[in-house]
Amino acid sequence: MSVEAMGALEAASWGLLGGLIVEVLEYSAAIRRSRGRPWRRRGEPGFGPSLVALLLRLAAGAGLAAAAAAGRQISGGFAALALGVTAPLVVEKVLGRAGTHEIPPADQLPAGEADRSDGP
Repeated sequence: MSVEAMGALEAASWGLLGGLIVEVLEYSAAIRRSRGRPWRRRGEPGFGPSLVALLLRLAAGAGLAAAAAAGRQISGGFAALALGVTAPLVVEKVLGRAGTHEIPPADQLPAGEADRSDGP
């Protein structure tokens, strides 16, 4: 039995579905809380901003899954769906890790460290 790599477009579709599942569940909960249309409740975003947020969320899920498939990081529909579901968390974690490797100024390095180069 051979396994074919998933294409970026197929992965994007699965990621889009994952994002849509999350949004449907969140919208359902918002309807219950507000007992009607959430955007009509005081303090809640209006229909336009809610729609834009939905579209951005779906684009993030689809884009992340497509990028993972294009980079051969995932090979199945479930993984792409999971990336669509967790896209905001994945992006938050990646951005958080990007900011953790700050290089201190040379005057704050321990003695002798400022003279060392990063090269081999």
